[in-house]
Amino acid sequence: MIEPALEQLTAEDVGQPSGTALPFRFIPAEHLTPLVISLPHVGLAWPADASRARPAVEFARNADYEVHLLYSRATALGAAVVRAEYSRLLVDLNRAPDDVSPEIVPDHPAPRPDRRGWCGPQAKNRGVVWGNAVGNIPILDRPLSYAEFAQRLSRYYLPYHRALAVLLARRRARFGHAILLDAHSMPSSVPGDLILGTYEGGACSPGLQQRALAALRASADGRPALSVRLNDPYRGGELVRSFGRPEAGQHALQLEVNRALYMDEARSAVWPELAAFASTSGAAPIRSSRPRLAALIDRVESLVRALASAQTGLGLTSESAAR
Repeated sequence: MIEPALEQLTAEDVGQPSGTALPFRFIPAEHLTPLVISLPHVGLAWPADASRARPAVEFARNADYEVHLLYSRATALGAAVVRAEYSRLLVDLNRAPDDVSPEIVPDHPAPRPDRRGWCGPQAKNRGVVWGNAVGNIPILDRPLSYAEFAQRLSRYYLPYHRALAVLLARRRARFGHAILLDAHSMPSSVPGDLILGTYEGGACSPGLQQRALAALRASADGRPALSVRLNDPYRGGELVRSFGRPEAGQHALQLEVNRALYMDEARSAVWPELAAFASTSGAAPIRSSRPRLAALIDRVESLVRALASAQTGLGLTSESAAR
């Protein structure tokens, strides 16, 4: 039985040679619950030994910049956290491993680029490896060889996915079910404050979806309500799709947060109140001058609590999902 203070992820756990540096940060929960939080798009690093030079673009603009600060109390509430270290410009952890354009990897034996266009027209050449940064700025001086592409997946993509698989399997063994919350942020140009994605209800039980919506829609006394949308326009990406298997007792949800609620997008800077909140692990109160930021932090914590404490009666276990 795994005790939270002892929970670890080793290189061997994620299919890497012993002693290999992990391409993500793992923060164990202070007490064990079924919840794991994934932050796949917060990374800003570029490996020094990469075969290509660091792209000359603003990495913050191509990230879910600092959204992890909203989850500063998550581990205290019982969630294990996995946070990407490297930029999605290197590899996008929320895409399928074969979602790549032949223009980017010409000798890929079986590319399957996602052409649904759910991200809009700028999504071209932005699969698991990007050819264009936000704003359609080219970032590859030449196509990748399949060997380069495969190395990016083996060193950065697969360990992240294996880490989530290991953590969720441990929780299913302990509790009979496990829950993944995939945490993101979205541009302020997208309508709405919060968007819950459940892959059109296919990635989690109906009861858990309703519990999550109720947590997001509840409003603390004196705080403004935030608008909440379901699966529109974001229903969830590869992480929700691949890890959401409610029939097996494994559930996945995605939360998109409007960046205008917690940061100045033009300057790529979070509001100082959020930085203070995060630096004190959630002990610093949010001033009344930022009521919508305070409401956002309250809603995020409400969701984390609701998912971490979700138990019977919600169709969480494989047995109840089958009935």
